[in-house]
Amino acid sequence: MGVGIPVKGVMAALVLAVSASRAFEALPLQRQYLALLEPWAKAAMTEIRFVDKETAVYGLGQAGHWYMQAHDTAFCAFAVLGTDPNTDEARVGMPRAELRRVALAMLRFTLRGHVAGGGACTNGKPWGHTWISSLGLERMSVGIDALDAHLDDELRTLYAEVCASEADYLLKRPVTAGLTKDNHPESNQWQGNISHRAAVLNAGHPREADWRERASALLVNSMATPSDATNAAVVDGQAVSARFVGANMFDTRACNHHGYQNVGYMYITLSNLGIYHFWCKRRGVKPPEALYHNALEQWKVMKACTFKDGRLARVGGDSRVRYCYCQDYAIPVWLLARDAFGDAEAEAFERGWLRQVRAEQQANADGWYMRERLAGMQALSPLYYQRLEGDKACTLACGAYWRRIFDMDAAAKATVGAPTRWHDPFHGAWLQRGERRFASWVWHGAMKAGGLCVPADASDMAEWQHNLAGQVFGMGAQNYANPVKWTGTAFDGGFATCGVADLVSRKGLAEGDDDPDTGRIFLAFCALPDDRTVVSIQRARTSNAAYLRRVRGLALSVPNDVFNGFTRTLHAAEGSRTLKAVPQAFERIANAGNWLNLDDRLGVVAIYGGSLEVARLPGRQIPLNIWSSEGPKPGGGYLYCEEIAQGIQEGPRYYGARETIFDCAAVVLTADVAATAAYAAAGAAVQVPVADPHLRAVRVKDAAGAVWLILVNFSESPKTVSRTQLGGWLGGEGEALHSDETRLAPLGIGVWRLMTAGR
Repeated sequence: MGVGIPVKGVMAALVLAVSASRAFEALPLQRQYLALLEPWAKAAMTEIRFVDKETAVYGLGQAGHWYMQAHDTAFCAFAVLGTDPNTDEARVGMPRAELRRVALAMLRFTLRGHVAGGGACTNGKPWGHTWISSLGLERMSVGIDALDAHLDDELRTLYAEVCASEADYLLKRPVTAGLTKDNHPESNQWQGNISHRAAVLNAGHPREADWRERASALLVNSMATPSDATNAAVVDGQAVSARFVGANMFDTRACNHHGYQNVGYMYITLSNLGIYHFWCKRRGVKPPEALYHNALEQWKVMKACTFKDGRLARVGGDSRVRYCYCQDYAIPVWLLARDAFGDAEAEAFERGWLRQVRAEQQANADGWYMRERLAGMQALSPLYYQRLEGDKACTLACGAYWRRIFDMDAAAKATVGAPTRWHDPFHGAWLQRGERRFASWVWHGAMKAGGLCVPADASDMAEWQHNLAGQVFGMGAQNYANPVKWTGTAFDGGFATCGVADLVSRKGLAEGDDDPDTGRIFLAFCALPDDRTVVSIQRARTSNAAYLRRVRGLALSVPNDVFNGFTRTLHAAEGSRTLKAVPQAFERIANAGNWLNLDDRLGVVAIYGGSLEVARLPGRQIPLNIWSSEGPKPGGGYLYCEEIAQGIQEGPRYYGARETIFDCAAVVLTADVAATAAYAAAGAAVQVPVADPHLRAVRVKDAAGAVWLILVNFSESPKTVSRTQLGGWLGGEGEALHSDETRLAPLGIGVWRLMTAGR
C-alpha cells in the first residue's frame, strides 16, 4: 500500500517550482540561454567519446550526413559554453577549459574527417560533397566563431579548405528550384552561404569570383517567387530575373516542402539566413545583397504563423516530431528579425519559447531536453534522438553567443506588421487571427485536411493532425483522407471552405489487404467574423463494405502533455473532472452532453449528429510521419492529445457499402465555461432541416448575437436555392458573404448574415 505525499509537501514543492520559474524569467535573455545549455552539456557527455587523444565524437561519428549533423550541432553547445565567462561550471560539471578541450576535439574530428581533410569518420569513410553536407558547417559556424581565440593554424587552415572544397563541389551542381518538385529553399540558402563563406575565408583564391557568383545565384533562388521571373530589381550587380531559375515560394509566401504547406521549412530557410547574417556581422563583412532577397516579406507571413509565446502555428501541420527541429531553428530567425528588420516584437517570441524549453527540460531529471517525451524514439533510433537534442542545443548556443557579443538593444526598434488574414489557393489554406482566436484551415497539409480554433494566447491547445477533419481509419497501417476537390471564400474577419476527400487505408496485415477505396469524407469549416466562433460540418460514408478500426466525428485534438503540466480540466453539464496525462489504458468519456469546455478556455457545442465524447488513448498518439504524410513511422507517439468527438469507435467494426459513418456538426468557441454553457442552453446553434439529401444547413449566433446561416453542398453538382428558402432558414432577409447569393457551386459553401433593422 503506497504512502501519500503530504499536502504540505506538495504545496512546498509547488512554491519552489514557481519561485524557480520566476527566477529563471528574471534572468537576462543571454543568461537564460546559458541556464538551459549548462545541464544539457553534462547529459550530452554520456554520448561523447574520444576517438583518440585529439578527436572526439557525439554519437557514432559515421560519415552519413545525419551522424555528422548531430555531432556538429552538439559541438556548438560545448564551444559556446567553453568560451562564455558566465558559464556556471558547477552546473555543467566541468571547467570551461575542459569544455573547450572537448569542443576542439569535436571540431578536429569534423574537419579532418571531411574529404578535404585527408582523414575519415569512424566507419572509415570521409564525409562531404553532398547536397546537404554544407548544412553542418553552417550550423557549427557559431561554435567555430566562439572558439576563434583558441583555434590553431591547423584548424584555421582546414576550416578554410573544407569550405572551399564544398564550394567547389557546389559549382558542379546545378541551381534548382520549384514550387512543388525540386523545392529547395533551405538548401539553396545554406549552399549560398557556404559558397560566399569560402570566398571570404579564401580571399584571392582563383575561384573566389566564381564562388561569389554562385552564392548570389543560390541565394536569389532560395526564397524566389514566380514574380521574380520578371523582377528587374538589381541584386549583386544583376537583375533578379537574370539569375532566376525557379520559385521555391509561392507569391503568397506559402512553401510546399516535403509535399505540404510547411511553415516549419519557412523557418528553416530563414534560420540559415540568420546564421550567415551574424557570421558576416561579427567580421564586418558585407554580405551578399541576395542574402536578404524576399526575406522581409517572408518574415511577415511567418510572423502571422507564430503564436505570441513563440510556438509555431503550423498552418498545414507537421510531419515531424512536435516542438523541436523547425521550432528550435526559430531562434536564429527571431534574432535576425530583431537585428536586421528591427522587429522589437521578436524578443517576446524568444522569451516565450525559452519558457517552454525550460518546462520540458525540468521534466527530465538528467539534463536532456526531451528524453521523457522521446523515450520511444531514443530506444528505436539513438541517432534521431541525438540529432533532435543537438538541434535544440545548437540553437540555444546561437542565442547565448549572439546575445553576448552583439548589443541587440542597439538595433532600431519597430514593429513589423504581420497579416491578420492569409490565404494560399494552391494549398487551400486560410488563416484568420485576432485578439481572442486563432483559426485556420488547410486542405493540402502534412496529414491532408485539417483545421484549428484555439484561443490566441493558448498555443499549448493547438494540434493539427486530423484536427477538426474527422477520423476514419480502416485496417491498414496507413490511413488518410486524400483531398479531391474544395472550394472556399474569405471575408472580413473570417473564411469558409467545403470539400471532399477520399478515405484511404493501406498496408494491411493480410496479403492483398490494400483497398484504398474505403469511402469519402465531406468537410465544411467556417470561421465566423466574431473572433470567437468556428463551425464544423462533416459527413463520412463508405464506398464498399469495410472494417473500420477507428472513427471520430468532429475529431478535435487538444494536447495534454509536458507543456501544460500533463493536466486539463474537462467541464460539462454534469460537472468537472481533471484529465491527467498520459493514460495507461483506453478510456471513453461518453455522453458528455451537448457541450463541454476544456480549461475554461475552449468550448464545444454539438449541433446535430451525436453528443460529445472524449477518447483517451493509452500513450502518446501523435507520431513521426516523415517521409510520407500518409502514415506514421514506427516508434510510437511523441505528443499526447485529448480527443473530443461526436461518436467514438475504437476497434474493428463492419460497415456495409455506402453506409453512413458519421453525419455531424458542432461549434467550437474560444470561450469560458459559463459562456459555453449559456450558448448551448440558449440553442444558439441549431440544424436547419432541408429536403435535399446533399445539403446541410445550420443557423448559429456569434459572440455579438448576430445570426448566421451556413449552407453546404456535399455534392459535385451545383445547387440553387431561392430567396424565400433562404429567408425561411435564416429567419429573415440575409446578406451573403460569398459570391453568388442563391447558387452553391459543387462542394460549395454559403454564408449569410441575418439583416437587422437599420442595416
